[in-house]
Order: sequence, then structure tokens, then C-alpha cells
Amino acid sequence: MLHESLALALSALLCLACGEGSLAPSSELPARVVAASEAEPKAPFPAPLQPAPPVALSGGGEVLGPIVNGTGLGGAGGSGSEVAPAAGAGGAPAVSLEWLPSWATTIQRTEPNNLPPPLANATLRQFVWPTLSGQQIRIQLSNEKGTSPVSIQKVHIARALTQANPGNSQGQIETVTDAAFQFNGAASVSIPAGQTVWSDPLDFSLQELQLTAITMAFGAALPVEITGHPGARETSYIAAGDAVSAQGLTGAQTRDRWYFINALEVMAPSDAFAIAALGDSITDGYGVLNQFARWTDFLTLALQDDPALADKRSVLNFGMGANALTSSSMYQDAGVLRFERDVLTRDKIKWLIVLEGINDIRANVQAQPIIDAYRRILERSREKGILVYGATITPNGPSAVRSAVNDWIRNSGEFDEVIDFDAVLRDPNDVNGILPMFDNDGLHPSIAGYQAMGNAVDLSLFHAPRN
Repeated sequence: MLHESLALALSALLCLACGEGSLAPSSELPARVVAASEAEPKAPFPAPLQPAPPVALSGGGEVLGPIVNGTGLGGAGGSGSEVAPAAGAGGAPAVSLEWLPSWATTIQRTEPNNLPPPLANATLRQFVWPTLSGQQIRIQLSNEKGTSPVSIQKVHIARALTQANPGNSQGQIETVTDAAFQFNGAASVSIPAGQTVWSDPLDFSLQELQLTAITMAFGAALPVEITGHPGARETSYIAAGDAVSAQGLTGAQTRDRWYFINALEVMAPSDAFAIAALGDSITDGYGVLNQFARWTDFLTLALQDDPALADKRSVLNFGMGANALTSSSMYQDAGVLRFERDVLTRDKIKWLIVLEGINDIRANVQAQPIIDAYRRILERSREKGILVYGATITPNGPSAVRSAVNDWIRNSGEFDEVIDFDAVLRDPNDVNGILPMFDNDGLHPSIAGYQAMGNAVDLSLFHAPRN
């Protein structure tokens, strides 16, 4: 199976990273999960939350209101789970199919140092990892941070042409799989400032855990402000002219970033659902490049090995490097606002893992504002029927605030369950530090650390959504 070969490739990389040729025996690894106590009932729900108040930026004095996922302008517009019946074989009952995100990312206004080369009249090829297969797909593009329209002449999708490394095709595609999206029946689309657009449905065999290319040819009109995601963890390729169907992009420039792409959805059985992870650079996979090796990726691999969950759960990574949970910056929205945009607008998300707060702590935010942000996420999630699992903040040196926040996560009983990533990564000889075999730079885990995190999650947490 594809994910088995992917796992073997990752194991080889991990062995190289460890230096000794292997990880420590499994008996030395932390327990798989530390769950919240079920001995006491959860606190009653607070009163329904009113529209979110503006969040003050730390730079420039601008104020952001609540984020709204832009209206879908394509023929399959909107992010709801429109139902399409699939004919049953041999007289069997039809199976209801619904739109389900197979891949998605969170977006920001791209900083100057992360901008692409000029995209006007150029081709941009980007790579993503779908987490659930499907035979009919649609794509969401975003110009939410732009102040003028973006003109896109073509948008294509194809399987990446990979060889030794399943995570790096050197920008090449399998041309026989190349297919074109349409938008209201047209190949081109102009996305207004501040909006997203959905494509029409496309018959295409999207394969989970297989690197997939999205190639766009741009027109002349592009906004100065580029909507993107700097922590792509995959290399993108930019070449002059229209080369959307070319196997490779001759003379391409590269950036390890994503621009304008937001989500890929598949038509999936109605009992298939999505798991979302909201976080910072630790969830975004700092240190990973052209590998399926973020902690959410290892969780995805584990889900595909569970007979009860395989092909029924997608995993959506909403990590953002340098992001703060409680406050916005000139380029990034606060985690609590990203949650409203990325999670609440996607009604197939039934579980949310929250691992965010370390950047707030490093910016001298105290425990109570962080806890208040968690409570806001919990309250809004319960209104939408989403189960929320609190992840403890991982080691990063001595911090009374981190200790207080983690104590609240573990013992307040407010999260539906607790995933104790702090316990997974910490060094037993230094409770404020990461175990050396899991450490990258004292703040971020190594790939071995990400693997330990992903494997620490109890998969039974995703067997049944909230009633």
C-alpha cells in the first residue's frame, strides 16, 4: 500500500536523523495518551457567544473583526456538505456522498521576505498531501488578504511524478493525470479582494497520502498583498508563461511556500468526517521539508492503519509558524480568529485538537488570557457539535505560565479530552526541556519528536462524533 511505502521512507529518514540507526525501544517511549478525567461531569455550557469582538493588532494599531470564510463564487460554491446520492450496485441502497475536506491550510497576508517571484503571466506549481481519497473533487482558492482582484487563467491538478523520495517530485507531474478545474464553466477566474472561490466539481481520482500538484497560470492582474501560507513544507515552482500541463517547469524559481490555495474537498460517504489541528509552528511542522512528517501526518498514517477509521477520517493542519493564540499581528490573525475562519466554517469537522499558546507565553502573556481563549474556542465548538481535545504546551525552558496553563488543560475538565504532548516530549531528567532524541532546537521537535506526538494520540478519540 502507498502509505506503507511512505512509512518505510520516513523510517529510513528517522534512522539517519537518530545517528544510531534506530529509535529507542518502544518501552522507553511515553504512554500513548493521557486523557482528561471522566470522574466528574463537565461544567455547564456558558451562554451563547455573541459575535466575536475585534482583536487589536500588535503593530500599526489596526483592528480586525471576525474572519468570514469568503463566499464561494464557483458553481459548487460554499463550504457546506451538499449531498449527492451515489447509485447502489445490484439494487443496493444508494450511498449519500458529501463534500469533505481532504486537505486544507490556514492563510495569512504574506510577509515581504516570503513573497513569490512576480506571478503576473507566470505559472505556479504547488504540492499538497491529500488525507482522504475521492473520485470527485473541488478546490478552494483564496484572495482574502488581497486588496484587489487576482486573475487566474487556468488551474490544473495532477499526481506528482516522484521517484526515490515520495515527498519530492522536483516539480514534475504525471502528465497523463493532468486535469483542469473550471469555475462556473470557465477555465479562468477572477477572485475579488477579500474573497474565496470554489471550483466546479471535477471528476479526478484523488489519492490519499500521494503527493499532488496544483498548477496555476496567472493573468496580468495580481494584488500587492499575497494571500498565502509560508509554512508549506513543500517546494513550489514558478516559471514564466503558461506551462500548467508541462511535466517539468524549465528554469523555474522555487519557494517553500503556498500561495492562494486553501482547500481540496472530495465527495465522500456521509459517515466520513474531518479532524482539525489548530496550532503554531510545532503543528505547522517547523524543520520538515518535502516529507510527510509533521505530527499531524503521523496521526494520519496511524488513522489509515486503524480498520475502523481508514478511509473515514481526514486530517486538516491549521498550524501557522510564529502565530499567537490571543493576539493578531500585521500579517497574521490570532489563533482564536483563525479557528473561526478555518474550523467553524467547515461543517464536516467533528474533532479539533488545540496546541497553541507557546508564542503568547514567550511574548509575556499570562495564563488567564490564554485560558480565556481556550474557553472561547470550546464554547463556539460546542455550538457546532465539535469535540475539542486540549494538547498540553510542549517544553521550552522553565515557565510558571506554561506550568499554569498545562495544569488547567489537564485538570479543569473543560476539554473533552486531553492529549499530553508535554509528557510525550519532555526529558525525565529536565522536565522543562525536550528529550534529546526528540529535540530539534529546544523549542521545536525533531522528526522523531513529531512521530512520537502523532503516535501518542489515542485513535479511539475519533471513533464517534458528538451526538
